[in-house]
Amino acid sequence: MIYKIAIVEDEENVIEQLKTMLKKYWKENSIKDEYLIESFSSAEDYLNQENKHEYDLFFLDIQMTGLSGMQLAREIRKADENVLIVFVTNMVQFAVESYEVQAYDFIVKPLTYSNFYMRLKRILRRLSHWSDDAFISISTRSVQRRLRILDIIYVEVINHNIIFHLTGNEKITINSTMHEWEKKLEPYHFVRCNSCYLINLRYVSALKGEYIIINEEELHISRSKKQNFLSEFAKYVGGSK
Repeated sequence: MIYKIAIVEDEENVIEQLKTMLKKYWKENSIKDEYLIESFSSAEDYLNQENKHEYDLFFLDIQMTGLSGMQLAREIRKADENVLIVFVTNMVQFAVESYEVQAYDFIVKPLTYSNFYMRLKRILRRLSHWSDDAFISISTRSVQRRLRILDIIYVEVINHNIIFHLTGNEKITINSTMHEWEKKLEPYHFVRCNSCYLINLRYVSALKGEYIIINEEELHISRSKKQNFLSEFAKYVGGSK
């Protein structure tokens, strides 16, 4: 797997520090996966490129000349609700505002390798959950098809029909049981939020009382499933699952 990383930072020395720390971490941990870094000295430089929004991870400075990192994060979120955004900043007072753009973490300046090490370990664990090379096979009445795990947002059961809700607003219906698919998809971080829905934790964008927000839909969390769902979600977000 190749991780595509964007650094948007107006201090050249901080860009070089991040690159050096990434290289050191990769070497120390003998990571087989590769990474590619592209750096931008302003939010405008990033937005003016042709192939924007094709990254796995963003390191964003908050306070920059022109558009701020927070403003850039809002633009990134319009195109991608799930990409990891990490703020690199000495302005920790923006922590509350960062919830609006679902920032995954903060790295506080001045940078230290020990702090960076712990955060990058957590970040890479989360990214490893998003591998795009896992597939499952399903059989409909007319055809057998391979589905990429990454494309499954959630699974719904109605009577004896299983409905796969996929990216691109596609739905596929097969005759099966929720129990069967809960077992098959458990290794890929799918969790029941009630008796009808099996959720891909990757696509959960917010928790709202008795509901989760997933792909701009609100799905109810049942009382019997709530404790386990919240526990599994917390592990997933925290990088321990």
